Amino acid sequence: MSGRNRATGWQHAKLSGHENEALIAQLTKKNKALQNRILKCAHINDVAVVDVEYGGLAEKNVDCIFSGKKTKSKTDMSLFLSNGERLNVSIKKERSGQVFLIGIDRFIQGFERQYLQTIPSAVKRAIALYFGSAHDIPEVIFKCATSRIDMQTKKHRLVAETLKAYDFNLANILISWINANISNLFDFCFSRGLAKNKKDYAQIIWYKNMLGENELDKLIYLPDILKRVPPTAEYGNKNGGSTIQLPFGFVQWHSPSKKTPGSLQFHHNYSKIVDLLP
Repeated sequence: MSGRNRATGWQHAKLSGHENEALIAQLTKKNKALQNRILKCAHINDVAVVDVEYGGLAEKNVDCIFSGKKTKSKTDMSLFLSNGERLNVSIKKERSGQVFLIGIDRFIQGFERQYLQTIPSAVKRAIALYFGSAHDIPEVIFKCATSRIDMQTKKHRLVAETLKAYDFNLANILISWINANISNLFDFCFSRGLAKNKKDYAQIIWYKNMLGENELDKLIYLPDILKRVPPTAEYGNKNGGSTIQLPFGFVQWHSPSKKTPGSLQFHHNYSKIVDLLP
């Protein structure tokens, strides 16, 4: 993305992503061998693909887990099958990149509703400090931060070393909760998102690029690795621990509009995900 600033870079990535999805959908629609390969990936036998659709720029929002709301689906392409079922595919054209961007409160409430659990108050407090929605962050930075003070102040968030200095147990509670819920977090990021209905969940990740930028072409059936995601999350070792490294990528503070509080930006990593395959 030489010559582009961050905003135009994201716009280019989004538009080229839709172009890639359109090419893949067109190829899949007319290629029976490719359709069978996708069905085989999902362990589906004795059915045929009767239609292929993708959303692209005209993608329609789906019912959201929050009553009366709509949301974006994790699905980029759908294969409609002869048995009346639907097989949904999430397409990634790069080995790494954003997979889920979600606000702090929306993350907490959405996760609780999707998985019918209550996130402990200590974990919510740690999330608020680390990702920037706690009102007392300036005070904590003043009392506890020993480095990267300007960065934390500007972003209105704590990095791991400051969170540990403030409350070491609280910092550990956040990582422990992530590891205890790592399979659901993977599912949340790649399959469900905030979609209400199972028919809108993604079931396959397809790493494929038809724009000539790389030679990716890997189908991954999400249920095959859902229970294999290991509890290995930990704070990153750069910038005082400004990211949380995950077994499928990482999560960091991010604010596209440069406003505070920021959001949770989950990133996927092809090599990490492939390593989870049986």
